[in-house]
Amino acid sequence: MRANRRRHRCHDFLATPDAIRAICNSLRLRLPAVIPKQETEFRRFLFAVRHIERHPATDTKRGRPGRWERQDLVKAASVLRSILERETQGRVSLSSFIAQYLPVLDFPLDVLDALSSDEINLPEAAQLARLTPLRLDCTTAQARSLRRKILQSHLKFHGSQNALRQRVKEILGEVATVSSENMTTIVQKVDAMLEIDPEDKRHLFYEEMKRLFYAMREIEPEDVDEVALERFMAAADELSNVIYSIELKRRARIRTSQKFIV
Repeated sequence: MRANRRRHRCHDFLATPDAIRAICNSLRLRLPAVIPKQETEFRRFLFAVRHIERHPATDTKRGRPGRWERQDLVKAASVLRSILERETQGRVSLSSFIAQYLPVLDFPLDVLDALSSDEINLPEAAQLARLTPLRLDCTTAQARSLRRKILQSHLKFHGSQNALRQRVKEILGEVATVSSENMTTIVQKVDAMLEIDPEDKRHLFYEEMKRLFYAMREIEPEDVDEVALERFMAAADELSNVIYSIELKRRARIRTSQKFIV
């Protein structure tokens, strides 16, 4: 019987807090008058830069005015692209740096250790980092212990990236069964929202989720290539975070309402 061997991992020199901060500092030095000084604002600025990069033609007067001038975002995007081109030889795009590498700054130390030792790659580290005390509703020590057990199991059985992602979703209670009956309920909910207030844009949330459901039924495995998969998984992580924040608000609303129940 052929023994299973974990595939060789190439060291990702950029996937460390020091390397990421070096890129950010280079951007600050190049554009001191444009880049926000506060860390939180700086990260928001970078996500606005990513949005401009993904939607370069969006330049209308509709909606709320942006927090930053479009010309400053475009300038920052150009400079950041040149920095990444020089430092990574074009291996890491602007969008990938902001969406995948920037979150490394918030990874727990145990996850960073596993990442720096090449036990796991960046997408796997991102999944383990999602197991936080807040999401798990436990202590910091308990969350760290759970991450360690999952990592040990992942390494012992040579688990795949998708298997790790699925296990984390199961632990966080993000795996749900979607049936035709469920979809009928969603459609009815959307119809009711539009009937009450045609201007209520929240129906767009349900419309997009419905579109994903139908896409799952129609798209075949051979339709998904490596490029499409990489783009989808990056977007899926961001979407999961949004849905999780909505879920937190829902739980808080339920707890508040229960206080008034006698």
